[in-house]
Amino acid sequence: MTAGIPSGSSPSIIQGTSGKGHVAGFCPFLGFEDDPETALAYPALYNFCYHCKPITPVSLAHQRSVCLTREYPQCPVYKTVDLEPLPRELRGKRPKAHGARTTLSVIILIAVILLGLLVAAFMGLIRIPGLNLPVFFPTPSAPVPVPTAIITPFQPTPTPEPTQTLQPTATVAIVFPSRTTPRAIETPFSSDPQLVIHQLQEGEGYILLAEKFGTSVEAIKAINFKLPDPLWVNTILVIPLNTDDVSALPQFSVREITTAGLTIEAYAERMQIDPLLLKQYNELPDGYVLTMGELVIVPN
Repeated sequence: MTAGIPSGSSPSIIQGTSGKGHVAGFCPFLGFEDDPETALAYPALYNFCYHCKPITPVSLAHQRSVCLTREYPQCPVYKTVDLEPLPRELRGKRPKAHGARTTLSVIILIAVILLGLLVAAFMGLIRIPGLNLPVFFPTPSAPVPVPTAIITPFQPTPTPEPTQTLQPTATVAIVFPSRTTPRAIETPFSSDPQLVIHQLQEGEGYILLAEKFGTSVEAIKAINFKLPDPLWVNTILVIPLNTDDVSALPQFSVREITTAGLTIEAYAERMQIDPLLLKQYNELPDGYVLTMGELVIVPN
C-alpha cells in the first residue's frame, strides 16, 4: 500500500495516471503525495494535484466534478503552462499523518515506562544494576519501647462522721390570751350597740354603707374621728350595726398594732388613754397580749 493511506482500507486505485499508463477519463496530474503515478478513483483527501507548485490536495468537490471526470481538460489549473500555487478555492484538507502519530505515541509510552522505573528505584521498590540512588523511604527501624505507667487506684480516706451532740431544749413559756384570734375585719364585736370594722371597697360610699349595715350616714360620721368626705377606697372605719342611736359612744380611730408583745394595758399607757375604756370597747380581758397586725379601736 502506498504511504499515506491507512492500513486495512481497500480503495479503488488508479495506476498510471501520468505518462504512458494514463487512464482515460481522469486527470493525469492527480496522484498520491508520495506517488504521482497512483491516485484513488473516487474523491479522497489522498489525491494531490501535481500541476501546481507545491503539490496540494484537491478539494473533494473539485475532484468529483472535474478531476475524476472527462471534464478535467476544462480545469483552469490543467490549462496553465507555468506551475503556480493551487487556487485557494480548489484546495482540500491535507490528510493526517498516521505514521507520525503512531511514532509519537510509542515515544510517550517509552518515556512513561522509564519515569515509572526511576520512581520505583527512588522508593526502593526495585534495584537497577549500576544505578545508585538514595532511597526515598528509609528502612523502618525497630520500634522504641514505650514505658508503661503503673497506676495505683485511688483509695479515698473515709471521713469520720461528726458526732451529733444533743443540746438541751429551751423551755418557752406560751401565754394564751382569752381571745384565740386577733380582731378581724367584718367581725361584729362589743354590745349595745354592736360594732364592726370595715375597709371601704370600690364603689362604696356613706349611703351604701348605711343601707348595708342598717344604720345612717349621720351615725357613721358621728363615731369615726375625722373621716374624709367623700370616702377613699381602702379607708378603715367603725360602723354601728342595725342602729342609728350612737349618742352614748365616743369617736373612734382604728389602729393597727405594729409592736409585738404589748399588753393591752401597756398599749393604753402608750396611747395615753384609759385602759378600762380600751378593754371595754374592744372586749379584751386584763393582761391581753396584742398581736402584730391586729386592729384596735381607740376612743378619742
